[in-house]
Amino acid sequence: MSTLPKSPQPPRRTPVLRDLATEILRRHGLPQASNVALLPDRHPQYRHCARHGRYPESLVGEQGTVRFITPAGCPRCRAERQLAALLDRAAIPERYRDCDFANFQISTPAQARVVEICRTYAADFAANTDGRALILLGPPGTGKNHLAAAIAHALLAQGRTVLQAMVWEVIARIRATWRNGDGPSESAVIGAFAAVDLLILDEVGKQHGSPSERLSLFRVIDSRYRARPTILLSNETLTDLEKYLGSAAFDRICHQGTLLHCQWPSFRRKGTQGEGAEP
Repeated sequence: MSTLPKSPQPPRRTPVLRDLATEILRRHGLPQASNVALLPDRHPQYRHCARHGRYPESLVGEQGTVRFITPAGCPRCRAERQLAALLDRAAIPERYRDCDFANFQISTPAQARVVEICRTYAADFAANTDGRALILLGPPGTGKNHLAAAIAHALLAQGRTVLQAMVWEVIARIRATWRNGDGPSESAVIGAFAAVDLLILDEVGKQHGSPSERLSLFRVIDSRYRARPTILLSNETLTDLEKYLGSAAFDRICHQGTLLHCQWPSFRRKGTQGEGAEP
């Protein structure tokens, strides 16, 4: 009795070949259900975001090298989440987190008057629906940041949103949109600064004062002037402040705004304002 020859068996895949796609997926944080799409002849790969449309997930270099874009996911969604995280927190510098009106040391009538105006500004914030600004001018170390932080703490306790930022940070975030096509647009960034209940702009006048900087600041200030208040902190004189902001932005800040001169000796040099001293 003859025996039929056995049919040839397909070669078994080695563990290395079998798990290659899974390993690539794991290493690059990609979805585990798209092994087929990771075959070498399927690059570059694209995925679809329901909000922003198609975006690349892998690229092919000049030498045919496949490069996966990490972290995975829509880059515009990721940039928007990062921006939202920034605006969800007040970003008050850590050294001012314990500053309030109670621990601001008052030793002169001028200080008492400024503190009372700031306290009233926070207490009556709900009535400030026309974007009235508050400007604190004075030499370094006179407690301007302490007072701004005290206002911020009072508003946060009311459930308000507050954001404190250096002027150069605001300008840098706007400029970043000019060269980053995957991130939020310039209008979106300005809109985000406009959306918080209170925006505190620190170190006004430390920027170069170029026309592009003035235009960026004008767009932020103008967007808030229509509905939401802004606090400006500066070591400059009123004349120099107008020069750095530009006449249009300065005019909006002054309209129904309150100017406070913090003209007293530096707390920092005396070492009496404690942790609330300005840097």
